[in-house]
Amino acid sequence: MPVRGGSSRDPMEPARVTLEDLTPVRKRLQVEISATDVQAELERAFTVVGRQARLRGFRPGRVPRPVLERTFGEQVRREVLGRLVEESFRQAIETHRLEPVSTPDIDADPLTPGQSLRYSATVDVRPVIEVGNLEGLEVRRPSTTVTDEAVEAALGRLRESAAQLRPIVDRAVVEAGDIVSVDLTSRLEGAESVHREGVLVEAGAGTFPLALERQLVGQHRGAQLTLRVPYPREYPNAGLAGKTAEFDIVIRELRAKELPPLDDDFARDHGRCQSLAELRTRLRADLEREAELRAADAVREMLLDQLIARHPFDVPPTLVERRAETLLAALDVRVPEGTDRERALAEVRTELQPRAERQVRAELLLDAVAVRLGITVDEREVEAEIDAMAARENHAPERLRALYHRPEAHAALHAKLVRERTLARLLAAASAGARTVPASVAPDVAREK
Repeated sequence: MPVRGGSSRDPMEPARVTLEDLTPVRKRLQVEISATDVQAELERAFTVVGRQARLRGFRPGRVPRPVLERTFGEQVRREVLGRLVEESFRQAIETHRLEPVSTPDIDADPLTPGQSLRYSATVDVRPVIEVGNLEGLEVRRPSTTVTDEAVEAALGRLRESAAQLRPIVDRAVVEAGDIVSVDLTSRLEGAESVHREGVLVEAGAGTFPLALERQLVGQHRGAQLTLRVPYPREYPNAGLAGKTAEFDIVIRELRAKELPPLDDDFARDHGRCQSLAELRTRLRADLEREAELRAADAVREMLLDQLIARHPFDVPPTLVERRAETLLAALDVRVPEGTDRERALAEVRTELQPRAERQVRAELLLDAVAVRLGITVDEREVEAEIDAMAARENHAPERLRALYHRPEAHAALHAKLVRERTLARLLAAASAGARTVPASVAPDVAREK
């Protein structure tokens, strides 16, 4: 039975703690809790159990201690061990001013009445970052000019998306540009075969894996062919890289792509504009917005590259692994049927490690710079951001507010806003060519909050 309630007890004596630096961001604490505290906690726990226990043949509160120990002893010792470790670990990290970023790996001796308790706790911690020189950061904003050629290319893509397909009946030989309907059986090395029917492929387009569709040009309707495709080791899809695939193809139908004429009717039907000229204007505006976003991303990355180069420090592996998992989930990786999903995901996860490590490094560094520059965000600004997010995403503000009032989500949003403000401060100085950062101070040591 769980040990609930109970009389108050004196605070534990400070445990004996030895701190070992495994790396700058991984620590091992050797902790010893006195036999006095162990025995006192056991006595308190059995007192609580004695009051709560209901056993046949005994009046409430009158169960003998030996019976309690036989019936509940293992559970009580387990719960007492957990409480002693939790409280002493909390005291130890406060004493040594550590900020854990992972669940501690606990290796504890068995709890024995009358004896001290020894355990070790290995944990990743936030790094101590010495913020150095913030002068001379420079960024060059990429051009956001949109050319006429880019507008025409966007118009062409919109036209392609509106194309109609008509059957080709006056010839049977595949030509470049034909849309070919094929039945496709693929066999990947070390995996089961997968059969699909009615797959549409544009002959000669070079968009199918390793330009497989180029080999359809010159074939005829009804043809059956087998193609072997070796994927290079550097192929982007980790599930295919370094493997060989076989494709059995049956050509079923040929279709021609018919593009609609570019006129005012096209603008009204597919661009929600009254004229082709208006559609071109709208496409240019869309491209300019995209170019502005890309330029903003580019200058942020330029500045972060410079900050990172100036501030080497170890990054906690736990944070990198956690971020890699987040990136992996966002990718929604689709693994070819018949392949080992876990192995494929592990390969993608490995590929994401450098990106995850850089993101975490940048965030830790911005947090330290925020402390250095005294940049903060108050609760009103957090609430305003929640309202703005609700408006942007068309969500009910009260629902988002309930979500972000959870401690972990609230802390994440607060940290995000502080980082954005810090980055904006640095970018403003860098873009203006300032030699100094506003509100800068002498190099100091900052710990990520």
